[in-house]
Amino acid sequence: MLKLVLSAAVALGAIGLLFLWGGIRPGEVWDAVRAIPATTFFLALGIQALIYVFRAARLRGLLAASGDESVPGLKDLTAASAAWILDSQILPAKVGEASLVLHLGRVGVRAEHGLVGLLLSRLFDLLTLVVVLGATCLALGLSGARPGLDWLTGLGGVLMLAASALALVILRGGSMLGLARRLSVRLGLERTAIGARISSFTHRVEAALRSVSKPALLRAALWSLPVWAAVLGVYIVLGTGVGLAGPGGESLGAFDLLFGSSLAIFGSLVPISGFLGFGALDLGWAWGFAALGVPEADAAATGLAFHTLYLVGVGILGAVGHTLLLRKTK
Repeated sequence: MLKLVLSAAVALGAIGLLFLWGGIRPGEVWDAVRAIPATTFFLALGIQALIYVFRAARLRGLLAASGDESVPGLKDLTAASAAWILDSQILPAKVGEASLVLHLGRVGVRAEHGLVGLLLSRLFDLLTLVVVLGATCLALGLSGARPGLDWLTGLGGVLMLAASALALVILRGGSMLGLARRLSVRLGLERTAIGARISSFTHRVEAALRSVSKPALLRAALWSLPVWAAVLGVYIVLGTGVGLAGPGGESLGAFDLLFGSSLAIFGSLVPISGFLGFGALDLGWAWGFAALGVPEADAAATGLAFHTLYLVGVGILGAVGHTLLLRKTK
């Protein structure tokens, strides 16, 4: 109950901060939500559905490569992905992330293989996002199209270095987990009953991680491209649909849209978001587009309107995913 109260407080605090910062009223956000054409919303919903199909295809390859003996079909993995994303949005402090392992267990995936799929999926998500934002920062900074944003060039370079480090973590994940497990043994943590169970499970996860070959990792990296093209596509379609535009009402460029959307997604990864994910995502959107010259009121209103519509899509598709999983396990 306390977590729910804190989650609601964080969400209300972030929304209130945006109202004050942008000088907007709730009616302006609602007007932006109502203004989106139905065709635009359903286009975004269709792209959202594709995200789960692409995620399922990537996950299927990772599970097979980790040594899972009975990899579920694409339909079951798509349903699990949709249910997982809904859970991660609803539950506070990102605890819903772990639900993927539970959903995969309902379709026959052992816990250690499910955890490997979750870890590698999220690492590939983070790697792709860092590369996209890094390249976008370099493009905006070097172009000089936005006065006062020369510092983006340095940020882009730092992000590219971070991407290299993430790639190394993905390639050496099994070794790093093994090192952590051996350290816990030296510290005597496995002498307790719970420590022994954790050590045994960690050993199985380590073995599954080591089973994933470099060609399988490369295929997963390639599947991450359509996953993130679709994710960013949803942000851009919904964002422009609710009226996001440049300082003079002109259309924003591709790199502008990628920059603001990527910052919003980075915000969504921070485990301090409130109820329904409101918080850092909305602040990232508002700050990112305001930095590009979008009026603060427009940046705040379109961010909250976008997030509302995005959640509707997540809710619809997540409910379908949960329903399919329930039918599967009956």
